[in-house]
Amino acid sequence: MRWQLSSFPKCTHHAFLSHCAEDRAAFAEPLHRKLQRNAVEAWIDQSDYYYGRDSRTALKDGILRSRHAIFLITDAMLNHSRGWCHLELGYSELIQTNLTTRGGNYCNNMLPLFFVDQTDPRLPRSVWQASRDRGRFCPAFAVRRQVDWAYSEILGYLQREQSLAANYRAECGASPKLRDDLAAIPGLQDRITKFHPSRLRIR
Repeated sequence: MRWQLSSFPKCTHHAFLSHCAEDRAAFAEPLHRKLQRNAVEAWIDQSDYYYGRDSRTALKDGILRSRHAIFLITDAMLNHSRGWCHLELGYSELIQTNLTTRGGNYCNNMLPLFFVDQTDPRLPRSVWQASRDRGRFCPAFAVRRQVDWAYSEILGYLQREQSLAANYRAECGASPKLRDDLAAIPGLQDRITKFHPSRLRIR
């Protein structure tokens, strides 16, 4: 039996950037700025974390209000066997189970981006092993420009998910049963068929 979400709030961000603190200044923050410059609303803890709130609640709310979660899996992240990123992964997997139906996923909540070698012996012993098939590995030639590579991967992913939302919107218009199924959970139809917080116009 899965943990059932009682409702889905309207998204305030396109993507939640999960990263290790050691990667913040050189990687996560430049990536965040580049996404923001190109009208992609990205949640990052230093900008979007509201002080005075309990940390777990703030992270859970940030992930739930982000349409997708992007995991930046680096050498530093693999060196941490525990931490906030593992909690963020758990919350994201919970959301994904609530976006899954017998026919597949209504939408894909998670994109893991790996910045380590596919043969890294730490991966099979980490929580990220189960996510390998969902993600992408940065090729060796792109390691020195990992911000650009990650940006390109995220944009491509968001564009595909935006197209999937449009397909479900059309399907809901033609299928009263699908509309009824989605209406069972408040906010679910809106989450699946509308690309909040705004439709991307990426050249």
